[in-house]
Amino acid sequence: MFERGTSVISDLTIDPDSGHAFVNAHVPVILHGKVTYSAAIAIPTTELTAELLAQGLPVGWLVGLTDRKGIIAGRSRDSDKHVGRPASPQLRAAVLKSDVGTLETITREGIANLTAFSRSPRTGYTTSIGVPQAELIGPLRMKLASLISTFALVFGLALLLARYMSKRIANSVQALIKPAIALGQGTPIAFDRLHLAEANEVAAAIGRAAELLTQRDRALRAQQEALQQFHFFTENANDILLVLEEAGQIRYANRMASRRLGYGNAELLGMEIFQIDKAATPKLFGRLFEYSRSNQITPFEREYTCNDGSVFPVEINATVLEHSGEWLMYVAPRDISERVQAEQAVRWAATHDAMTGLANRACLRECLLTLLSAEHCILDSGALLYIDLDRFKPVNDVYGHEVGDRVLLEVSQRIQALMRQTDLLARVGGDEFIALLGYRDDGGRHAADTARSLIDAVSAPIKLGKIEVKLSASIGISRFPEHGDSADVLIHAADLAMLQAKHDGRNGYGFYAPEMDKQAQFAIQVERRLQQALDHGALALHFQPIVNLESGAVDGVEALVRLEDGIEPQLGPAAFIPVAEMCGLIAPLGEWVALEACRQQGRWRDAGVHLQVSVNVSALQFQRADFMPQIRKLIAVSGINPHWLVVELTETAVMENMAEAVQILSELKKIGIRIALDDFGTGYSSLSVLPNLPIDKLKIDQSFVRRIDTDHASRAVIDAVIALANSLELELVAEGIETESALRYLRERGCQLGQGYYFSRPLPQVALEEWVEKRNAQVADDNRCSS
Repeated sequence: MFERGTSVISDLTIDPDSGHAFVNAHVPVILHGKVTYSAAIAIPTTELTAELLAQGLPVGWLVGLTDRKGIIAGRSRDSDKHVGRPASPQLRAAVLKSDVGTLETITREGIANLTAFSRSPRTGYTTSIGVPQAELIGPLRMKLASLISTFALVFGLALLLARYMSKRIANSVQALIKPAIALGQGTPIAFDRLHLAEANEVAAAIGRAAELLTQRDRALRAQQEALQQFHFFTENANDILLVLEEAGQIRYANRMASRRLGYGNAELLGMEIFQIDKAATPKLFGRLFEYSRSNQITPFEREYTCNDGSVFPVEINATVLEHSGEWLMYVAPRDISERVQAEQAVRWAATHDAMTGLANRACLRECLLTLLSAEHCILDSGALLYIDLDRFKPVNDVYGHEVGDRVLLEVSQRIQALMRQTDLLARVGGDEFIALLGYRDDGGRHAADTARSLIDAVSAPIKLGKIEVKLSASIGISRFPEHGDSADVLIHAADLAMLQAKHDGRNGYGFYAPEMDKQAQFAIQVERRLQQALDHGALALHFQPIVNLESGAVDGVEALVRLEDGIEPQLGPAAFIPVAEMCGLIAPLGEWVALEACRQQGRWRDAGVHLQVSVNVSALQFQRADFMPQIRKLIAVSGINPHWLVVELTETAVMENMAEAVQILSELKKIGIRIALDDFGTGYSSLSVLPNLPIDKLKIDQSFVRRIDTDHASRAVIDAVIALANSLELELVAEGIETESALRYLRERGCQLGQGYYFSRPLPQVALEEWVEKRNAQVADDNRCSS
């Protein structure tokens, strides 16, 4: 058909599903003088039979139509029984010998016929007409002539039928050409009503096909755009993207994979992932692949090896999907080099001291736990050396923190030089270190020897340019497992031993002893009592008068806290104040004292008694970020006039951070509060910075005052402090005056104010008011007598 451009009629075809018989007419569609494709039209055999019956042949005559294989395609009688079955053997044999002829046949109904046949040279189909022989016994010649005429007529009718059918088919096919062209070009399709029902069905099918093809074309375009976008994003992604086969071969690798791994794309394709992920094996990969078919893979970390042998860490997100019947693993390894480096830096910072590079407390505990665990313990015993530098704070105060840091660095290097490779040195505080020593049991001799060497190393002068610093160290030693089997217990024991070494005179060492725990237990009990007193109001204020040494009049009072919880033994300030400072309760305790003292001052003011109230502020309170807001709240709540409030600070509190301290003191001065530097002479303040402090008073520590009569050095210190205060125009308060001679000495040298048992011990409110009244009366009498 494609070569000749002519129509083709098929042999009879039986639909296996419906059982219907039909003949296919294939009509060529010619475009630009060339057969482009064909249109097929199925003609049911019922229509062929109808055409045969429509010829009006005599009753009893049999008209049949057979295909090229001799199969009955149409029959004028009982077609439903015989269509699709072979024609008689005689007819088939005759057709094979000649295209036209006659023969005697016996029909399937058993009737003897004289049959004439003719085969179409164009279609190959055979038309046969059978006449019963009984009708031929009469006038043979007349019948024969009539038969020949009839045969010619029938044959002509057959040709007419063929031409009619061909014309109908051709017209319908031609009508389908334009829609078919439109279908190929993707343009809108329009149909005219066709003569053949089958052609109309084909037209409708073409329309449906056009719609489906349009939808498919849109989907294909969308899919193509999506594929282009996917390709663009994968090729320009910042992360590696791989597609792996089940055996581990790389099916796809994006541009970043080639760039990061150092391979060409062609090299990567077909390469096994095991060449890149050295930790992976075919067995492990196979298990992962199989597991991933039905489970989500949790991201995991590996190291990828580049072409040049370098490695880098990756976090792998992978999933396994089925595509076109094949399972593939989609892998997105993200380079986490920067994250790993950052995590390592964070871990290092979490376990090391930034300034010295030594291990910190957390690292020490981890190492100690490992050493103490039974599965790692290979030594009989070991020791912790808790090292605290004596008199280090004055270095910071006098020379500044930069010099102090350089001193600490030098000390840490000296100590580290004495450590063995199996030892660990950690910095656990500003000037505190712990050395972890592992050794076989020798009764602590190695620990003692090491402690002596450390003391000698620290005691050697440290020269930093023109500055020379001399330090000493106090060392406490705990041994394991003798003194404990946990990190916290051993550190605590060494800490207690170090505190005892300081108490014994510093610049020495000592081993932990169980009785030290009694002191620690006492501190715990005191802390509990303090907390309960704060919670349940078991605290009270006592007031110690501050007297004008020249006139004898009462100038003010210092508020002092007392614990009145009714529990034996009773605790004085000397017992519970250090514990409060150690456990952090000093801040809420100080806030309570300040508030109650300010409220009491307000009540005295309302009663016409004018007394300045001094309150002590601890270093912990002073260094808190909310110190000034708390002071302002205190003034607002109590209603006190700030000019009647004196804040007493120790040298230590002020000198910790000089710049910040000056700022806070200036703010206190602005709102009218007066400031006293307490216990002056016992701290490490630099005289060069004292003129820059916005303070109003200096208080001479009672340890000097009490030794006025017996100690020349104490008198020298007092004289120097008085001279300093006078030169700076500061008021001077002497604490601890207990004798007439001490009072006379201080008054003669120009000390303005004083307090101590010579005047009065600290008194409760009512007793103080009575004392003040009597004192004022006595002063008034003395003044009258002197006048």
